[in-house]
Amino acid sequence: MEPSTTNTARNLLHAEARAIDAVADQLGADFAAVVQLVAACPGVIMTTGSGTSGTIARRLAHLLATCGMHAFFVHPADALHGPSAAVAPGDVLIALSKAGKSAEINQFARVTRERGGKVISLTWKPESELGGLSDIVLTLPAAVDAEGEGVLPFGSTLAAGALCDAICLAVKNLRGFDLTTLTQTHPSGATAELVRRENDERTATHHRQ
Repeated sequence: MEPSTTNTARNLLHAEARAIDAVADQLGADFAAVVQLVAACPGVIMTTGSGTSGTIARRLAHLLATCGMHAFFVHPADALHGPSAAVAPGDVLIALSKAGKSAEINQFARVTRERGGKVISLTWKPESELGGLSDIVLTLPAAVDAEGEGVLPFGSTLAAGALCDAICLAVKNLRGFDLTTLTQTHPSGATAELVRRENDERTATHHRQ
């Protein structure tokens, strides 16, 4: 492999790491408000996005559901062919869109607001149409140097994923979800094995004391 190829890869990874650090540095009142809104949601938490943003939105729904919340990914195009009728007052839509101008995502957000739901957006562009349709906007750092050749959605995807992880963990802790539940709902995976091991170590420590 050419040294220049390795250097290019190394520079990209460092830029991606800086993008995630920037997400951590800017957490504040808006993040706390998102956590409160999601944790207190009396209905369904929907996530949406297209392309790589959709992949991260789908992952967020999975993680929230794993932590005991009624969370589902809804593809924005599908939402506009009937399923958005399921939105009810108290539901929350978390929309991921780098530029905030995807027509189907914005229309889904508009329908959610019209039907009494709340909208949270994660975007580079808080001034975008999606930002204007949102109850709370979490701004992702516009780290162009973390994108593949300044264009491909590499660092932006990772930064969005990291922010989603932070939301999930904070909401899980606020709701008091017991990780022991995973031994029932995730019985054959490594996750449940880690929980059991942690519980065994905690029990052994207690007995030694």
